[in-house]
Amino acid sequence: MDVIRWGIVATGGIAGTFARALRYEAARTGRSELRAVASRDGDKAASFAQKWGVPVSYGSYEALFRDPEIDAVYIATPHNSHPELSIAALRAGKAVLCEKPLGLALADVRPVIETARAERRFFMEAMWMKFNPSFRKAHEWASSGRIGPLRYLRADFSLDAPFDPASRLHDPALGGGALLDIGIYPITFATCFAGKRKPDAIRAVMEPAPTGVDLSNRITLAYSGGLRADLWSGIAVAPIEDLRGAVAVGETGAIRLPYFWMAQRAVLLDHEGRERERFDAPFDCNGYEYEVREVEDCLLAGRIESTVQTWDDSIMVMELLDGVRSAWERF
Repeated sequence: MDVIRWGIVATGGIAGTFARALRYEAARTGRSELRAVASRDGDKAASFAQKWGVPVSYGSYEALFRDPEIDAVYIATPHNSHPELSIAALRAGKAVLCEKPLGLALADVRPVIETARAERRFFMEAMWMKFNPSFRKAHEWASSGRIGPLRYLRADFSLDAPFDPASRLHDPALGGGALLDIGIYPITFATCFAGKRKPDAIRAVMEPAPTGVDLSNRITLAYSGGLRADLWSGIAVAPIEDLRGAVAVGETGAIRLPYFWMAQRAVLLDHEGRERERFDAPFDCNGYEYEVREVEDCLLAGRIESTVQTWDDSIMVMELLDGVRSAWERF
């Protein structure tokens, strides 16, 4: 395989974001080609294809999966459809990059991983944050001991979405709520910096929307050795900078990641909060290009699993999401 021929499943905003990054990478290296798009609405697929210069559009996902000219698919549908579509694409012989989360619960995720393993097909959750250079630099600083043993982690993520009971953010059937949509980022941050350890204890509270999903949640994870993580996410709070950052604090210093899930800067601090080092890495395109490169590297090398976003990583985070929902109390 010299060129990876991609199809995009769905036509929403994040599908357009991915299309932009994919086209950028195609022009930069020629390793990928955006060949097709599919929607359950043929007119939407055709409109998306025209906007992004996609040669082929389909009015069903199944038609895209049957296309022998497609090597890999990016699944950008609502959360609840991720498992079914991932399994269908894998069984059709396609490599799969699926948007997070992989499902609504761990019981949804395991069959997807089992299918990828059985079919010997590449599969990866699209946790784009983990591939961004600034996030990787911050993780390198922490794991190499630049701030000493970790003692405290904090990550916050907010957005302000008007309440709409039929929207994917507020409809429980679509996997609505802050936790699954954006709370997965603080949890992934904590999991990465804690060394992929499971916490010993979880405490959580949530503020319910009229539909029952969480408008916000506050989570504390306690790890052996004294490490604690305080995590918050909300979908009904103004997205100010103070509610969109992350920090890792060690015995001899700290690391600050502004806008951590889309970080373009990492700052290394001493134990008194003074800046020691700064790493600036503006995106080449929009930040999604880095996960595209990971998929390209894996497929062109014949690998079916990423070493950065492993199948076990996806399982662990979903276990935590389930654990949080089992533990949380309502405001």
